[in-house]
Amino acid sequence: MEHKSKLMATASRPGQARMHAKSRRVDIFSHLPDEVALRILCRLSIKDLTHFGCVSKRCRQLYLLSPVLHFDEFPKANTLTCGKRLKLLNCLDRYLVHRGDNKIMKFSVCWARHRLPADEATQCFCDEYYRIMTWIHNAVRCKVQVLDLEISMFEDMAFPSCVFPCESLVHLSLDMKCRIEVPSTFFSNLQYLDLSKVNIVDEGFFKWISCSCKVIKELNLHQVYGPKNVTIESWSLESFSLECHKLIDICHLNISGEKLEEIFIDWKFATPNGKSLSIFAPNLEKFYWFGNFVRNPSLGNPGCLKEVGIFLDPEADDYKYVFDDVYTSSEVNFLNLNEETIKALFRDGSMPAPFENIRHLRVHIRSFINDLVPAMVFLFSGLHNLYTLYIKSSPPLVEPESNNASGFVMGHWSMQNLAFIKQLKEVTIELSHGSNGVEFAMYMLAHAQNLEKMVIIHLPKQYVRRKIKKSKNISKAKIVFKERNRDLV
Repeated sequence: MEHKSKLMATASRPGQARMHAKSRRVDIFSHLPDEVALRILCRLSIKDLTHFGCVSKRCRQLYLLSPVLHFDEFPKANTLTCGKRLKLLNCLDRYLVHRGDNKIMKFSVCWARHRLPADEATQCFCDEYYRIMTWIHNAVRCKVQVLDLEISMFEDMAFPSCVFPCESLVHLSLDMKCRIEVPSTFFSNLQYLDLSKVNIVDEGFFKWISCSCKVIKELNLHQVYGPKNVTIESWSLESFSLECHKLIDICHLNISGEKLEEIFIDWKFATPNGKSLSIFAPNLEKFYWFGNFVRNPSLGNPGCLKEVGIFLDPEADDYKYVFDDVYTSSEVNFLNLNEETIKALFRDGSMPAPFENIRHLRVHIRSFINDLVPAMVFLFSGLHNLYTLYIKSSPPLVEPESNNASGFVMGHWSMQNLAFIKQLKEVTIELSHGSNGVEFAMYMLAHAQNLEKMVIIHLPKQYVRRKIKKSKNISKAKIVFKERNRDLV
């Protein structure tokens, strides 16, 4: 009997130990100050937060006080049956009801369209629209500061008018197909506004941003429908970006701001006829332009520009308008160019003078083909003070003929007497099919006496290590080999 009781006592100890350990963990968390506990809870999804609220009374109190709510981790919600999807909505509704008017610092919602036949989805759509709009009203009532909405189920539905007048709101990110009317409020505390796929009913919305958003710092417009004219005049705006494809018929873009430091434009259209671009940003430091070319753009001669990226497809005589305005600043030292722009420079035959001040160059090409090499030589010949060089390539899925990318050996590069090679300190080159890229890398290793590091990113089964290591290396540069991800080939 004594032996049996010892066995029973021994067998119970692991279970008791686990219970005591769990109790200690709960006690440790329960005795944390509210500020520390809530900071930890801010990182939890609504699912994990709900599990936490079931642990104890103290945990339930904290669960209802969490200032950050993430209704965005339902990856399979769009495949659920209507009943299960409705049950999920009911749970989220109950949570918001139970937490009452407790302050919400951040509220994010990611909700996907229900995969149902059109004739069956109507009732489900209406119910879910009402629920989600109620959540947004609830967040506004709870003085939300950051509102992040990514909703793919609605089209051409009105966005709640209560959001923009919300005095506590400083950050709004909206990714959903909905209609936005001109807000009635005359003042907004918004500092960050990101709009994607929305339909702006009236161009007066941009006037509202200019006049009422006195403290806005960042404005991003992605695939925004409706307006033909976008005019922003802001004394507080520091960063602006616009992305629109050919189906969005924006005709005129006018941006003005004393404090603007960054502008990113990705503007694609079928024809430049009737298109205009005007920018006034005297303190602009970073400017990137993607897409199609606008004739006679007015870029305002920014005097503080440090970083420029031109990713256009200009004609030979068009690019001058860009470089004449953009590169009047002697401060530009970081330059990004795509293959089409490099070829346009070569076709015209004249190098913009400010290129002499470029310290960092990044070029984006498809492949190091023979037709591109003369244009690259022409570009490099105008760069006398280059320190870092990054050649990024995107080789085609189908390998080109080997003789189309293998016509220029190291001796050809040596004959060019490129001045920048003496100052060059760091190089990253993504190799493509053929040997032109390898030969250029060998040339730099043989002549760049101050080179400190070279990173060579090669294609799978592109055996270049032995050839590179056997080549002449005038410097003590560290050579790093990396294999290109197959997904990027």
